Amino acid sequence: MPEYNIAYYVNDNIQHFPPVLRLQEKLPGLILVRGEKILEHIRSRYPEFLNRTFLVKNNHQSRKLLWEHRIRLIIYPAFRNLNRVLAVEIFHGGVSDKRYLESIRITRYDLILFTGKLSCDKVKNANLLDKIISWEVVGYPKFDPFCDETLEYSPVFDNKNRTVLYAPTWISITKPGAKKHRFSQYGESSLPLWGLDILKNIPDDTNLIVKFHSLIHKGGTSIHEEMERYVSDNNLGHRIKLIYDDNIVPYMAQAGIMISDISAVCYEWFHFDRPIIFANPAPEHYQATDDISSNTYAWQTGDIINDSSDISRLIESNFTEDRHQKKRNEIFHYSLYRPDGKAADRQAESIKKLYDNYRHIPYTWFYFSMLCRHIGRWFYMNAVVRLVIKK
Repeated sequence: MPEYNIAYYVNDNIQHFPPVLRLQEKLPGLILVRGEKILEHIRSRYPEFLNRTFLVKNNHQSRKLLWEHRIRLIIYPAFRNLNRVLAVEIFHGGVSDKRYLESIRITRYDLILFTGKLSCDKVKNANLLDKIISWEVVGYPKFDPFCDETLEYSPVFDNKNRTVLYAPTWISITKPGAKKHRFSQYGESSLPLWGLDILKNIPDDTNLIVKFHSLIHKGGTSIHEEMERYVSDNNLGHRIKLIYDDNIVPYMAQAGIMISDISAVCYEWFHFDRPIIFANPAPEHYQATDDISSNTYAWQTGDIINDSSDISRLIESNFTEDRHQKKRNEIFHYSLYRPDGKAADRQAESIKKLYDNYRHIPYTWFYFSMLCRHIGRWFYMNAVVRLVIKK
């Protein structure tokens, strides 16, 4: 039996599983998933975890499992909360220039584990840091295998060509009235605007890996299907691969340049100390800025595609000269704490410390007292916090 009665709550998004995988090795527990897609992914890719993975259709089923297994703590890789027992947020995307960190919901967790100082400063700027119950800066466990040189992968290509990785964020339809941060009708994704153009303008002597976000199939456009047809119709499969996977790290390791947009993968890429290019989702509006609350803060670290003629030119120039290395490394060390391969250890120790403070309380008393605490936090969040932060 595991030493700790804990659970991991994962939605139907395979990209939420790698951070859970890192912690499972140190803190084994139940895995609650909300969709057939991720259940099948675990069954095929990580069968060793299948015997502790449960498919739940609603919060009632989830809470029933918590009670049956005497779960005292739930670890969340995304902004969800069952409002029962201890709640720990570990994030699936580390640091991102999307506005998740400025969400008022961050005040409803017992422990927030940040990846670096940038995340803390973004939350502080939103007037929320002092309203979080407890938080620590631990680093980014997803990249521990790269940092401690244990990362293993199979090469995507069997040729000697240089390789570019294109990793766009998911396509989200912009809500009416969203002006300050989301000018594009596709949210912050460059995929609808630049996806086909990047395929068409990649130099002939260059490989291209397109790592799709796992949510790109959920609306917006069928651009990913158009890209698949283009590769097939032009017999480009030997040097262009379109990939759906949960973990981008092995594909980053094989690339000399990455192209992205407004995504956590931009900060993740900084681990490799290689050039980055940003595909602008709305060229008439977006530009690089040193404002950490902006969604283009990371754009200070690379060149920006604003026109299709920029694509091949910027790829060639960045393979020749890394002009943004100094700024990129500056922001890397600001945003990601101590990349030493031990972030998962620090994460696990913080969670154990919280758990141990509650492990000897009789479970029935613990469960219902935590329920009352969550109800109280919900009222505090809506009656107090909303009044003192900038919406």
